[in-house]
Amino acid sequence: MNWVRNTESGNSKWWSWWVGIIVILVFYLVLGSIPAVIGTMNGLITLEPDGGMMSGAASPIQFALLMCSPILLFVGVWVAQRAVHRRPFVSLLSAGTFRWPLVWNGMVIWLVMTMVSTAIESVLYPGRYSWTFDFSQWILIAPLVLLLIPIQAAGEELFFRGYLMQAIGRLRAHPVLLVLASGVLFMLPHLSNPEMSGALGGPIPMALNYFLMGIGLGWLSLRDNGIERAIGIHVVNNLYAGIFVGYANSVLSTPTLFEANVIDAWFGVGTLVVSFAVILFMKRYPTPG
Repeated sequence: MNWVRNTESGNSKWWSWWVGIIVILVFYLVLGSIPAVIGTMNGLITLEPDGGMMSGAASPIQFALLMCSPILLFVGVWVAQRAVHRRPFVSLLSAGTFRWPLVWNGMVIWLVMTMVSTAIESVLYPGRYSWTFDFSQWILIAPLVLLLIPIQAAGEELFFRGYLMQAIGRLRAHPVLLVLASGVLFMLPHLSNPEMSGALGGPIPMALNYFLMGIGLGWLSLRDNGIERAIGIHVVNNLYAGIFVGYANSVLSTPTLFEANVIDAWFGVGTLVVSFAVILFMKRYPTPG
């Protein structure tokens, strides 16, 4: 059975999708925000004078509290899938069984592409990256990043590429429409990220980065007949920003080995286009798993 058509079993009445989305948002936005609110009230989360989170000053407790919301997104999708739609959780992930080799494949490819793009940018634009490694800070948060970021990234993929693409697929939507919807729906919530206002090139190419990421992962999920490779790519993308190369005004304010003093939005657009083009070329070969 095609992965998008896994919705033909269980409860797929039109109202169930609205109930499912409400359940997911309650877990994500309501229940998930409670730990952060409590942490802020008790001084465990440091805020800027304008009310935003203080960049580059994340403590292990602050990071863990802020990660509660995306973790509960993962839980919310699971509850909606099992309690509302009464379908196996794996039906969101794949047409059959979960394929771990695709996850590792996506992680390795994206890590290599990201490292190469960082190296090229540092050569083309000397001074954009600086060594900021502080072992005493890094070692406290790095284990939490390794533990929680995969859940956060997987939760987003389950929602955007799994749940929402299957919901739109119920309309017998054309694959092109599914991929475009994946791009738009992924871009919209990321427009509130602090990177939008600080990126070199302005907010439009920065928004295009999120749109292209959503399109690329959506297209890849349709080609793979499942979201396993998309999960691997998303996990590595966020781990790289949370452990290895950060940005001072990033939504992830964790100590990293290197720090970029600017986010070049147009360079990011080019990197995404080239990276997904490479994956498209590699898809000519047999898919693992």
